[in-house]
Amino acid sequence: MTGTPRIVAARIGDDLPRIDVIELANTRRIMHAERHNDGSRMPMFIPTAAWAKLLELHCTGDDTPQHPRLAPSRVMEGLERALGRLMTAVARHDATDDESLRPAYVVTSDLFGAEGPVDIRMVVDRTTGVACMLAGPPADIAALGLDNL
Repeated sequence: MTGTPRIVAARIGDDLPRIDVIELANTRRIMHAERHNDGSRMPMFIPTAAWAKLLELHCTGDDTPQHPRLAPSRVMEGLERALGRLMTAVARHDATDDESLRPAYVVTSDLFGAEGPVDIRMVVDRTTGVACMLAGPPADIAALGLDNL
């Protein structure tokens, strides 16, 4: 992968749920899934429970050549790249079909462990109006109660 950013124009639909992203972050139910954002892309978040799973998966264990222990900063780098690729794929698909981003997607990925679904939610912070992406294992996304808001 090159360091060249991929830019895909995506339309934000009026049907994206408006939730209190800042409150979810301030109560540590979600966390930023990126180290830096220059404003050229949508902010990315994951449930805090998903981050704990990633740390357990990659920062503990045998420290063998096949499964080395990684520093949390390295896990964050990988997470940021992986979510960026997922967001690009989702946005490209919808842009190709000339559609706005939808509120929910499910993709198959081994990002959070064994090949499994990753739920992606496109939301808008109700205070700032900023569109954001939330991604994580289905159970962790469900625990946020987004469908009840």
